[in-house]
Amino acid sequence: MVSAATFHAAIVEITIGSLTLAVICNILCLQFAFSLPYDRLKLSENMLITMDRAGLMGALLGSIMMPFAIFTGTLSVSGNPVGSELLYNKFLYSGLAFGFWASYLIGRIRMGSEIWKSKKTNLLQVITSILAFTMTITVASIGGKIVRNESILDLMPFWLPINKTVTLSPLISILLLIIGASSIFIMYKLDYSIDSKN
Repeated sequence: MVSAATFHAAIVEITIGSLTLAVICNILCLQFAFSLPYDRLKLSENMLITMDRAGLMGALLGSIMMPFAIFTGTLSVSGNPVGSELLYNKFLYSGLAFGFWASYLIGRIRMGSEIWKSKKTNLLQVITSILAFTMTITVASIGGKIVRNESILDLMPFWLPINKTVTLSPLISILLLIIGASSIFIMYKLDYSIDSKN
């Protein structure tokens, strides 16, 4: 019988690989709206279209696999996970990562490849994917801390406070819910204003 930890390792590799591809392609898609000072680094229009499609597919596959990675990761934890600050933070950062990737995908699917033509939406997509990838890598690093008590992010000169948890009061939770709902509303309005200009 194959253990949950083995399944988890395979699913995490697919997820991280897909999302790495997505963020690299999204950074290269900056060239749709911003010109580069060096001609040698410029990509052709066809190459940029390919980068856009590859970024979309990578983000889509990674986002589909992410819940499976979370589920198998929870099953593969040995011992009693109740009261573990690392597991709580892993769950919290997983939600943030999934939310950022979902935001990226919704924006890209709703607005199509035209999202890259505007400097504002182009920059928004790239920043969203970078934040999503940062949260994803943080989740993977917490997993490394849980299993091996080490992480690749240990090489960084700073570290997120993952050994302590923050319990949010209901007022802060409501405020965050309002901010999230407002972000969705702004995205719909932004989409409408871009459509009306075209």
